[in-house]
Amino acid sequence: MSFRFYEAQMSGNVPSWSRASLAAGGWRNRSHALDGTGPGGVNLDLSGGWYDAGDHLKLHLPLGVSVSLLAYGALTWEAAYRTAGQWDTAVRNLNWVASYIAKCHTQASDTPASNKFVAQIGDVATDHNTWWGRPEQQPENGAQGSAGYRPVWLITYANGKGADIVAEAVASLASVSLLLKRAGAYSNTTKAAAFLNRAKQLFEFAKTLNSGVWAPPEGLNAYPSSSWNDDMAWAAAWLCRADVDAGASAATSSACGVAVSYWKPFVGNPGVYQDVNWDRMAGMAAVLLRDVAAGTATDVATYNTAISNMMKRWMIPATQTCISGSALPCYTPGGLAYRDGWGSNRHAANAALVALAAARGDAGAGLEVAYSTRVNRNCWARSQIDYMLGSNPQSQSYVVGYKPTSSHKAPEKPHHRSSSCDASYATPCNWAALDNAGPNPSVLRGALVGGPDRYDVYADNRRDYVKNEVAVDFNAGYTGALAALAGLDAAITKAGCTWTTYCSMSCTVVDAGAVPSPSPPSPAPSPVPPSPKPPSPVPPSPKPPAPSPPSPSPKPSPTPSTSPKPSPSPSPSPSPSPSPSPSPSPVTSTCSSSDWACAACSNSWVLDQNTCRTCVSTLRAKGLDAGKCTNSCSGIATAGLQTVCFGTCVPNAAAKGVDWACNQYCGATLMVGTDPARSQQCGTCILGASNPWDCTNCITVTSSLSDAATARASCMSCLTATTIGGYACGECNKLATATARSACQTCVAGGKGVWDCTQASAGRRLLRA
Repeated sequence: MSFRFYEAQMSGNVPSWSRASLAAGGWRNRSHALDGTGPGGVNLDLSGGWYDAGDHLKLHLPLGVSVSLLAYGALTWEAAYRTAGQWDTAVRNLNWVASYIAKCHTQASDTPASNKFVAQIGDVATDHNTWWGRPEQQPENGAQGSAGYRPVWLITYANGKGADIVAEAVASLASVSLLLKRAGAYSNTTKAAAFLNRAKQLFEFAKTLNSGVWAPPEGLNAYPSSSWNDDMAWAAAWLCRADVDAGASAATSSACGVAVSYWKPFVGNPGVYQDVNWDRMAGMAAVLLRDVAAGTATDVATYNTAISNMMKRWMIPATQTCISGSALPCYTPGGLAYRDGWGSNRHAANAALVALAAARGDAGAGLEVAYSTRVNRNCWARSQIDYMLGSNPQSQSYVVGYKPTSSHKAPEKPHHRSSSCDASYATPCNWAALDNAGPNPSVLRGALVGGPDRYDVYADNRRDYVKNEVAVDFNAGYTGALAALAGLDAAITKAGCTWTTYCSMSCTVVDAGAVPSPSPPSPAPSPVPPSPKPPSPVPPSPKPPAPSPPSPSPKPSPTPSTSPKPSPSPSPSPSPSPSPSPSPSPVTSTCSSSDWACAACSNSWVLDQNTCRTCVSTLRAKGLDAGKCTNSCSGIATAGLQTVCFGTCVPNAAAKGVDWACNQYCGATLMVGTDPARSQQCGTCILGASNPWDCTNCITVTSSLSDAATARASCMSCLTATTIGGYACGECNKLATATARSACQTCVAGGKGVWDCTQASAGRRLLRA
């Protein structure tokens, strides 16, 4: 549902695929198409992008934070997005807004000082005080003081300020480039490379802007940033992730080395990273660097420490209530972790995103997190999102257009100009609409409103821009959290558990964290108090059952994946082409029976217990999460496939963070049958491919061919030994003959489009030159 909100925020030529567009039965149409020209302009086309909130400003600090957070959620929980049919929706929207951000890089150069970037379009006082109405009908190219005044403010080397905004553009372009590299309807490796190149140019430009944070040279500043160092750390972390995704080692990558250097000033300073919002992004840099295990073991330990500090700040004891006067954050009577009155939901949703990211069993290398801590983090995050979806004493959903039951309420009068106007453009819309008694005529579906105060007080009042406005950054972390919870929900259901039994740890979910042994060591201290209590740290209150969260966007589309597992961390250097040879004989185990991960190998479902124990000792020796052995080999039906999983797949894939694919893909009988050689071939492929899903696509698209084994090997070799991309490898290798497959790959490598190459290689005459 979330991306419907972003589609309603579109500026410029609103595409017909936007579900808020007139073409799709909505109310939005072409607006502010002249941005960049006129008084205060720069004589360039700067139409496009997203309006920031209920107004019509385009503000690029919160925009960059929002885009990069949304991209993080999609990449981290890619499988959940695909299962929900929302991957293509997310990529399409983020590609659209990233294209605008690239357009705002008005002067691009490999010489850092020669770059220019747009910081803001519009004037705060003009926008907020002179116009309430449709953006489509707002005057354009007006003089200063008129409703049509939309100045363009540039960041230049000469000014020396603005690294905060430029860095967030870097994070946006780099993160969206990784989305475009992955298989899907909107995959575009050429555009991905262009975005990444722009990100690198802008990062070098940002390094020169060390005279302070940006502020408009005149007028009000809607988002006064307090620092640019956190934004630079976040941007550098994304360039590290992109380098690793392209095959570099996180331990030796120069980009990762730079990222670590930008992170280090935050070590030991939790006050500057313990919140995540448009003004505080260092905490997310720690999460992302932990995902890829950037730097040394000592560096990784600092990321884990930072994440633990963030969780201690937010996962507070149930007794720390706002009504008792406790320090912030504190719990409202209904259980929302409250930090600030402006966008209270936004702050809690971002903290939930961090908790869910840090609870993953595949979240990079680093200090092990106890199973109990992972469960507590997941369940606390769910309690926060559930509150926003209506699980609170008021039965109040804070998402426009979403009611879990008919007895719930949802916002109907968000502080939002365009949706407050009648859908018919012939009906005048002006300041009178601000006080109209009824609901907004157009439903701003999917938008998360600001939220209640510390006492759970909230009124659906269009004039209340503190509690009832919407904003692009309000929905960003929330959307990622929804995807994470959807994946967790599937894992819990698959395990035969419920959220209640999972959160009370009376039912173990192997897909949601490392499995504890029957007698595990004392768990690491949890921010949640250990006294008997409900699974959530929230004080009990009379509230309805927790509603099921909506998907990130409501319209399902075809998806190539059905796996509910989280997305992998990025890949290291490609490995050799897949080989169908069986896995080597396992080495005798040396792990201790007192080791909980080793003891988990004694579970009855483990059919090759010796190789499982060898896996544990191997991961322990590498400093990795040994719980991955049982976590990522569960559900495999035969001893032969388990031997491959424990013996080679998980030990090799764990450092890359794609060990989850060992059972989801390489141990699935639907994919490999019961053949260990095919399982081994799949395992080699996921280690060398940029995206493990591409390996399963190779299996699927070649399965009906007369020489399926040969075609499958060719496809997987294409993934690991060429740079034409997973989509092209799959399309070329589903052709009928080996000659056609080879010709197609050569054609794509030569720069031609995939469709042209598949048609030509299949012997079809093209109708155009």
